[in-house]
Amino acid sequence: MIEFRHLSDDHPDLQHSPLLRAAMLTLNYAQQNGSISLTKTKSFKRVFAHWAAEHFAWPDQSIEQLLRYRKALNEQDFLPLELLHYLLVRLKLGRHIKVQFRVTRRGLELAQSPGRLFAELIPFYLLRLDHSAYSGVDEPPFGKWEVWLNVINLEADHGSTERKLYSVFYGEEADWDRGGRGISDQLLKWIA
Repeated sequence: MIEFRHLSDDHPDLQHSPLLRAAMLTLNYAQQNGSISLTKTKSFKRVFAHWAAEHFAWPDQSIEQLLRYRKALNEQDFLPLELLHYLLVRLKLGRHIKVQFRVTRRGLELAQSPGRLFAELIPFYLLRLDHSAYSGVDEPPFGKWEVWLNVINLEADHGSTERKLYSVFYGEEADWDRGGRGISDQLLKWIA
């Protein structure tokens, strides 16, 4: 199993993780408001989806872009919120009680400790989540995560760019500009 370095709660790199920021905002919102209302299908209600889209500051997804072609925003319209909801429930940081999402005791503890919350979210997100469902690619990436993360680590030590990292994984002849850069691009953007 891959062992990740634990970061202190005041580590400056933590502020660059959209996933961590969204998780902390969601857990704190649920705590301050007592819960987050759910639909009958157990999705966050539109009021919270709209709030989340405004406050998450998610890369490349402003509230204006999300509402450009619709009047209201559902959880399913804001993919990061849908994914985060799944992560929080699976990691038992929140749970559904009737038509409410409530923060668990463990969720309350971790919401006050960004370093520990990051240490819970990221390994699960990277190593245990099926990313092919969210990537638009029908099959998972080749190889094992240990290899992918080791290559990323080695390339980052030498000051790699996204384009260079892409060519290391897929070869120099791979078409970076075709738009579908695959799973690795999405993962890197959401984590840090």
